[in-house]
This record gives sequence, C-alpha cells and structure tokens, in this order.
Amino acid sequence: MADATGAPLRDRLRIRIEYKVMRVAGVIGPKKANVVFSLWSDEKLKTKDFPLSKKRGKAYPLTRRYRWQTISFATKGRNYRVLVAYHTLVPEFIATLGEEIGGDFRILARWEFHATHGGWHVHTACGDTDNLSVGIIKPSGTKRIPDPKSYHRHMKMLNDGHAMSDGVATAIACSLVGIDHQHDMFVIDAMPWA
Repeated sequence: MADATGAPLRDRLRIRIEYKVMRVAGVIGPKKANVVFSLWSDEKLKTKDFPLSKKRGKAYPLTRRYRWQTISFATKGRNYRVLVAYHTLVPEFIATLGEEIGGDFRILARWEFHATHGGWHVHTACGDTDNLSVGIIKPSGTKRIPDPKSYHRHMKMLNDGHAMSDGVATAIACSLVGIDHQHDMFVIDAMPWA
C-alpha cells in the first residue's frame, strides 16, 4: 500500500527504536569510575559481600579454603562487582563479574583456572547480558570459552617461578575486567598472558 507520493506506508510509518545491547566487552572496555578494592579475607563470604540474591539471603558459594576480595566499580551508568578468589592449597582461581540489579547480582562472566581442567577459561554470554537471569551462578545462555576439548593458549596458572598471592590475584582480576591498577613488575610478570 502506498500514500499519495507513492512511498510505501511502511517507510512513512517507520518507527526507530534505539536499544543498546549490553555485552561483557561493553563492561570490560570502557574506563571505570568509583573503583573500590575491599580488603583480602579468608573468612566465609557473606551475602553482603557478593549477594547473588539478597531477598533469598543467597551468597556466592565459596569455601573457607579460598582467600577472596571484591572490587566494585561503575561504567556506562551501571554498577558492577568482581569477586576475586584463589584456593590456598591447590592451584585454583576465580574472578566473577556481576552486575548489581536491585540488590541482587546478574553474573556476566566467570574466569577460572583449575588444575583439573584444561587451562584458563571463561564462562560467559556471547550476546546481550540484559537477558541473563539474576541470582544464578550459571545462567542459561552462558558458554565456556574455549570449549573444554579445544586448544587452550594458557595452560599454566602462573608463569614459572611465581606463586599466587593477594597482589597477583588482584592484578589478574584487574587485567581481566579492564581496571587500570598499578602493580609492581614482579606481579605483572607472574601473569601467563603478560
């Protein structure tokens, strides 16, 4: 169907809807504001520190064998928190990026290293993160990258001659989520991708 000018009605009535898709790369890339580092702890993680769901009193499950820290920041008008944790007895590391949604958290990405798994990997959504469920560690729609059977570039937790420490774990987490943070040369040299 056309109007008097011959232009199709769909062209005249076209409504433009702007919808900005939020992706994990859109959180990592931009400059961060209001960056706050908590103190390192080996106490049990409390709901207030990294709440998956405040309403249900559900905290991120982390055993006492982990040392942990949270890093809070804002970017693109949204608030985020990173839970950084490493196991004190075995080579395991976790950095979990969550977006604050009304007191709960939407888990956007989880970077991990386990000696029992093949190398460094991330569990994340490849598309719009606004569609991920809130209050769940492994929301539907997330994928492991690289796939467990695929080639992994970084098979070691740290470069030879280095041990995990609070400073190294903070440096790794800042590197993963794009936070500018000054580290000493020894810490930077520990990271397998540095």
